[in-house]
Amino acid sequence: MMMLDAQHVFTEGNIDIAYSWLCKQRANFPPNADIWHLRFHWHSQRQALLESLHTHDYTLLPQSVVTKADGSSIHLWSSCDALVLKMLAMALADTLVLSTNCTHVKGHGGLKATVNTLHSALPDYTYVMKTDVKGYYASIDHTLLLKQLDEDIGNPFIYRLLAQFVKRSVEKGGTFKAVQCGISRGCSLSPVIAAYYVNGLDKQMEADKRYFYRRYMDDIIVLAKTRWHLRCAIRTVNQHFNALKIEQAPDKKFIGRIEKQFDFLGYRFGLPHLAVAQKTISNAVNMAIRLYEKKQTAPKRAVALDDYFIRWLRWVVAGIDDNSIKPFYVVGILTNQLYPSPL
Repeated sequence: MMMLDAQHVFTEGNIDIAYSWLCKQRANFPPNADIWHLRFHWHSQRQALLESLHTHDYTLLPQSVVTKADGSSIHLWSSCDALVLKMLAMALADTLVLSTNCTHVKGHGGLKATVNTLHSALPDYTYVMKTDVKGYYASIDHTLLLKQLDEDIGNPFIYRLLAQFVKRSVEKGGTFKAVQCGISRGCSLSPVIAAYYVNGLDKQMEADKRYFYRRYMDDIIVLAKTRWHLRCAIRTVNQHFNALKIEQAPDKKFIGRIEKQFDFLGYRFGLPHLAVAQKTISNAVNMAIRLYEKKQTAPKRAVALDDYFIRWLRWVVAGIDDNSIKPFYVVGILTNQLYPSPL
């Protein structure tokens, strides 16, 4: 059990880091958003917030339902709550003993390191299991998660804040609704909790040297040398999924020989060289088409289309050790998708 102290979690240094992060995250919020009130009164609000946290007198408010310009809705924490959750995320990421094979956690490598390591490991293995969790954030069981946190978090106040984060409620037009399952999206604490929830599987697979195992958020990859080892890995994954009440996404599952080729984290594996997944290219084409349509109706947005291509190409090749991914080759594929040759 880890004894976190509120005095060491909610420090002046941490609140300043969280405040800078929050200002950047909500820089484009509308004028009636509470971030502007917080920024205007920050000098007085800062000390009051620290005092309430140090005296264990802080409570998270219900989330607000906000409708975006495209008609979709999101659940948004208040600015003060977002600050507190950011500080908790910073503390828990350093305190919880998370497996280094869960690579979306800060300091564990990230996406491109995962792609490079996986590509380098392929020649040593024959079989692969690739899967992900169906609706991961929305399917996390509150009872099981709080039981895990109760075993690992010894500070009652921090546990109470985490319980309020998990068993949250949302407000819309004066109507309050309790959320029965899942954690909130778009919150700085959610990736840490998502890593923690399946940490038992990560630890077991990390200890078993027969496999190559990585998890990036809800995307899981296992490499095995024999068919029997692969079956054992599948059984282990299924046992943990059943215990955590989460399901695999059937349309994103692949089990078989590496030579059959598979997609993972936006790239294509199993070829002699690393390649870009077709779905990644299709998504880029669809975005380019939408930006082109906006360009026709609003010429001032023409630069958005060029910026998107530059940023997308930079993402594709950045951090990749395999020199086989050539920008001009990827541009050619995109061009063929956007402007197919006539039959």
